Amino acid sequence: MKQFLKTFVGSLAAKVLAGIALAFLALLGFGSDYWVGLFIRWASDPLGLSLNAARLTIIIAGIALVALLVWPSIKRRFWPGPVNHVDAVNLAAGMTPHTTSPVLLIANAKGGNDKLQIVVEYSSFHRSLGWAGWLKPRQVLLQNLQDVIKGQQIRVPVVTCNADASEVWWGGANDGSGNLIQKSTKYRANLKLIGDDKLEQSFRFCLLRTSLTEAPFILEVFTETDLDIV
Repeated sequence: MKQFLKTFVGSLAAKVLAGIALAFLALLGFGSDYWVGLFIRWASDPLGLSLNAARLTIIIAGIALVALLVWPSIKRRFWPGPVNHVDAVNLAAGMTPHTTSPVLLIANAKGGNDKLQIVVEYSSFHRSLGWAGWLKPRQVLLQNLQDVIKGQQIRVPVVTCNADASEVWWGGANDGSGNLIQKSTKYRANLKLIGDDKLEQSFRFCLLRTSLTEAPFILEVFTETDLDIV
């Protein structure tokens, strides 16, 4: 019913505007008699120049109209704008050795999402005899948030540790040993926020675990605002 009313009101508005435009043209002397005379002159043109010019004008106008209508879809397809599920993104590093969430994602929801999936993809840098480089990335699901509303504050642990901070790992408290964060090892990570439309908002950062006697005691986090990560 709502869609029918929108269609009916739109059609009625278009007819009213068309009637106003025709009345305005008639007042300017471009009434029905004018157009009839114009078409007769076109028909009597022996070379058809006026008719061809009119056809060209109509074709150009049609192309311009179609381009205007489909341009938003083309722009979204080939030149999509930045995805912003959240804003005011902050990665807060724990400042005491007793925290069990040494890195916490804090952000504000910029729009609503029935389901907002938060994933961290990370890789670590290692050296061995005759080789040095980044290992194959691993993904860890941090949280699935349901019914996110605009303006809602999001707080999700990105890194977790046990009470004495002897072990630190990516993700939640029950994550596997394969996601342990080793001391003095460099990590680079990509925090992904995936909304209902499956579009991703990314937030990249680097991470280095430090000793328990050095601030911030558990982890040091470098984000894109601190340095350019390529």
